[in-house]
Amino acid sequence: MRLAELIESVPPTSGDVWIETVVADSRAARPGALFVARKGTAVDGHAFISKAALAGCAAIVGKDSLPTQTARCLHRDRVPYLRVADPARALGELAARINGDPSRSLTVVGVTGTNGKTTVATLLYQLFSALGESCGLIATTGIRIGKQQHPNTHTTPGPVELQRVLAMMVDAGCRYCFMEVTSHGIDQQRTAGIDFDGGIFTSLDRDHLDYHRTMKAYAEVKQRFFTSLPASAFALANADDPQGRFMLAHTSARSAFYGRTDETLLPWSLERCDEHGMIVRIGNRRVRTRLLGEHNASNLAAATTAASLLGADLGSVFRVIPRLAGARGRMQRVATTPVLAIVDYAHTPESLARVLASARNFRPGGKLIVVGGCGGDRDTGKRAAIGAAIATADIPIFTADNPRSEDPSAISETMLSDLSPTSRKRVQIELDRRRAIQHAVRHAEASDLILLVGKGQEPFQEIAGTKHAWDDVTELLHALRQHPTLRRDSERTRRDASDAPARRHA
Repeated sequence: MRLAELIESVPPTSGDVWIETVVADSRAARPGALFVARKGTAVDGHAFISKAALAGCAAIVGKDSLPTQTARCLHRDRVPYLRVADPARALGELAARINGDPSRSLTVVGVTGTNGKTTVATLLYQLFSALGESCGLIATTGIRIGKQQHPNTHTTPGPVELQRVLAMMVDAGCRYCFMEVTSHGIDQQRTAGIDFDGGIFTSLDRDHLDYHRTMKAYAEVKQRFFTSLPASAFALANADDPQGRFMLAHTSARSAFYGRTDETLLPWSLERCDEHGMIVRIGNRRVRTRLLGEHNASNLAAATTAASLLGADLGSVFRVIPRLAGARGRMQRVATTPVLAIVDYAHTPESLARVLASARNFRPGGKLIVVGGCGGDRDTGKRAAIGAAIATADIPIFTADNPRSEDPSAISETMLSDLSPTSRKRVQIELDRRRAIQHAVRHAEASDLILLVGKGQEPFQEIAGTKHAWDDVTELLHALRQHPTLRRDSERTRRDASDAPARRHA
């Protein structure tokens, strides 16, 4: 593609420069590439302009004026340097154009919120796939293009990778793309260049304050996504969340709400919720679902309401709902008899409280055994609240959960900080996650519930800068199979976790 087709304000002398790809990493620079220099959270791309030019880049985009020596080198090598006001936004738009603006050939729906993003996006992917549509999914659990699965290093990929994935979806014949839109992705403009057809807000709870600093700033970033939606799109928010109306305050999109109140399009209510699933009333229809937990009734209502806004036939939608499995690692049953074992991703105080409330109702006559921890190098302000929540279990076990560069024992000590001396004595600490799981299983008896929280589907445990292969579901199943009285359970429920990878050591 000619440079003039990518950027309108190109000087005539540079308009015919041929561009084959757009990159933002100087290590990916090569002949035919357009390198976009942007300021990131850790490094400034402008510092790598000379390196990109030496690698043979055909053109460079940035914001800052160039040092004299760098400008001379670019002039000597006839590499045009084009200045723009916002390189981060330009990167997404240029990556979209070089890939043929793939989002314009798709119906793209973005889901944002602290909790519920993965489940809502996955439910929509499963729902529309079951209705016979070819769909794509971009989520924490991975990328799906039709039925093919691809790994995902970031929930919302960087703009170059994101546009490449959307182009792959178009090439594969997908009509829909359901994707998670994180606050980091919004703030860093990773979604620039995407033509969204809808946006969904699930919830706003404490998280990522190591990045956003305040809840006000966090909320404003989320709101920015809805403000950017075009008038042709829909904006759907959770009326039961205190921030639901704030999110849609400045949007030009068609506003709608889901939730329990009558003002919502399809008000929902819960008729039954136990370890086997739920019976939920959505609008005037009563539907059974395999999903666990009251919070997942809300997520199901979000997906159903969004489907109606996308023009799906609600009769067909309700017929499909009982078949929807939801996302892996989200209130996922690992075993059901005699012990109920569940793996969940909950890693914020609010999401953990919801999961614990549901779990207690599943096995009221048994003990609740909870294993969990807090991630290192992340928002430290939520650790005490998470520790206090886990400590409400009958048997609370603190363990490691991606300690990264931090000392796991220091993390667990912070988790104990809000507990009374009596509550502290009840907490058991085992920093080896595998041994913590085995410890939980040894304490389990018939009718008990083991809840393993924090990692969900994550395929690694990050310790001291190294990512060790890991899978909570596999580890929990293995521990259950080693227990002499619970072994028959793991054999009976092997199918429930058939999609778990082979056991790997960490």
